Amino acid sequence: MNLTIGRPPPVFEAARRSPQTEILDDGVDAADLKEILCDLARFNSVMQGHRPVIRWLNRATQAIPSDQPLTLLDIGCGYGDLLRAVRQWARQHGRRMRLVGIDLSPQVIEVARSVTDPADDIIYEAADVFDYQPQALDFAVTSLVTHHLSDAMIVRFLRWMESTARRGWLVYDLQRSIVPFHFIALAGTILRLHPVVVYDGRVSVARSLTRNEWRARLAEAGFSPGTVDLRWFMFRFTIGRLK
Repeated sequence: MNLTIGRPPPVFEAARRSPQTEILDDGVDAADLKEILCDLARFNSVMQGHRPVIRWLNRATQAIPSDQPLTLLDIGCGYGDLLRAVRQWARQHGRRMRLVGIDLSPQVIEVARSVTDPADDIIYEAADVFDYQPQALDFAVTSLVTHHLSDAMIVRFLRWMESTARRGWLVYDLQRSIVPFHFIALAGTILRLHPVVVYDGRVSVARSLTRNEWRARLAEAGFSPGTVDLRWFMFRFTIGRLK
C-alpha cells in the first residue's frame, strides 16, 4: 500500500517553513513503520548522517578521562541507529557510556529495541522530552527532529537542553534549501527507498530552518552570539554547545 496516495505533494518555499505534516507524524502500522525507519536509517547512513555527531563527541570528550562514566541522551531516537553508532564509537575509544534514547512513539521505541543487540546496552523509553527528567545527564543530542517543532517549541527545546545537559548538547538537522528538496526524490529512485521516506524527507526539508532562522531561535532562547557553535555540513546544520 502506497501511503503517499491522496496526500498533497510536498511544496517548497524559500521564504518560510512549510506547514505540511509528515506521514510518520500521523502514525502508520507496525509493519510499514519498521520498513520506513530502516530505509530512513539507510539513507541517513549513505549521507554520512552520524559523522557530524561523532565528530562533535570527539571534541566534547577530548579533555575527559576515558574511564569516567558518561551519560548521553538521544532525543527522538527513532530507529536507534545513531545510538548504535555512538556505542561503536565508545567501544573503539574505551569510553564508559550510558546510552538512552527517547521517542514520543511507543511503536517506534519497540522497533528500536527489536533491532538493537542487547549487548549494545542501550535504554529506550517512550517519553515526551518536556516531561522527561533524567538524572546526571552529561550530553543531549538530537538528529533530524527539530524540523518537526514550531519555532516556539524549538526555543523551548533549546532551553531544555541547556538546563538539563551539564556538559553540552547538539542539534543536527536539515537546511531548508531547494537542492536537498529535489535531491531526495532522485536518491529515492536510486536507492529504492520506501515512498514515505521520500515524501516525508521532502516535507522535512521544507519544514527545516535556514541559518538566519537558527540564529533567531538561539537569540530568543537567550544565547549570546558566539556561545553556540553553528556549522554547515552537506545541506545540514549542527548547532551545539560545550560547557
